[in-house]
Amino acid sequence: MDAGLVYGRQRNGEKPGASGLVIPVEAEDTSAQAYGMLMNQVGSLTRDYDIDVEQLGLVVNKYDSRRGFIATSSLPKWKALGTPPELSVIPDVKEQREAVRVQRPLLDYAPESDQAHGMRQIVRGLA
Repeated sequence: MDAGLVYGRQRNGEKPGASGLVIPVEAEDTSAQAYGMLMNQVGSLTRDYDIDVEQLGLVVNKYDSRRGFIATSSLPKWKALGTPPELSVIPDVKEQREAVRVQRPLLDYAPESDQAHGMRQIVRGLA
């Protein structure tokens, strides 16, 4: 994990937003706990190595409101963070699992799926 975080650091002379972290999370409590641990780790690394690791945004992955209160109450909390911004909410729908099964990239297998549109939204949010 440390190596990945150091790799994502902002390099000398690099414009802000050119490097950093896109952080996948899920709309559930355990993901919030893992996010807190990640932020502690980022903080330690940035202090220890005197580097900047920018958080480019969050991607709420596998969201399904049918999972009930945990999902529906967690999503607004992720969106309310503000920093890093929420780049996209990727729904938990069948196309991703099907693409994995047939061993094809999602954007090739189901280019008009909700998930594919969410991935394009991530790119627009980073541009």
